[in-house]
Amino acid sequence: MKRYVFILLFAFICSLDASQEIQRIDSIVNDITVLRHTYKEKLMDAKEKNIILEQENRSAQRKIKNLENKIKELQTLLKDREKQVKKEIIVKEKIKKIVLQSACKDENPFPKLKLKNSVTVKAQQHKEKLQHFKASAFRLKRSANIYAGSDTMQVLQKWDRHTSFTSNVKSDKRIKITGYFIHKKWTKATRDMWVNLTDVEQK
Repeated sequence: MKRYVFILLFAFICSLDASQEIQRIDSIVNDITVLRHTYKEKLMDAKEKNIILEQENRSAQRKIKNLENKIKELQTLLKDREKQVKKEIIVKEKIKKIVLQSACKDENPFPKLKLKNSVTVKAQQHKEKLQHFKASAFRLKRSANIYAGSDTMQVLQKWDRHTSFTSNVKSDKRIKITGYFIHKKWTKATRDMWVNLTDVEQK
């Protein structure tokens, strides 16, 4: 009798352990199922993201290609425009030459000869305006500009008041500086220098 009770008790205990093991196994299986589901979801998310990135990449490449094509078109238009402008300039220059040639033919059959004669007459008139006289000493009444010629406005330098110089040539408005004094020592002028007569007085 005691043996029988012991066997029943042992069987009951074993059944309890088996039930706990089954529950533990079921829990593990559930965990694995959840992990697999989560993994599949993440895998799907990654695939979807890759697909979206690929689509965006293709779209960006299409935009870049379109921009490159537009740049090529603009470069071609620019080259054509430059060629057109050059042609227009050449045509205008040709027209200008033709107009000038026709004008010269109408006004004078020998335009070069006329121009040469005109220059010669002007040079002679300019020479006639210059007056030579006995070399004398002069000085500036005020600070004055020193010019590069008798009729030019090119200023070489500016001299102070009472600066002394010598001259033997003058025009209607200016007098030529042939030499000047530095520390009371006379120095010959090595370039063409003129000063207005209104700024000068004779010593």
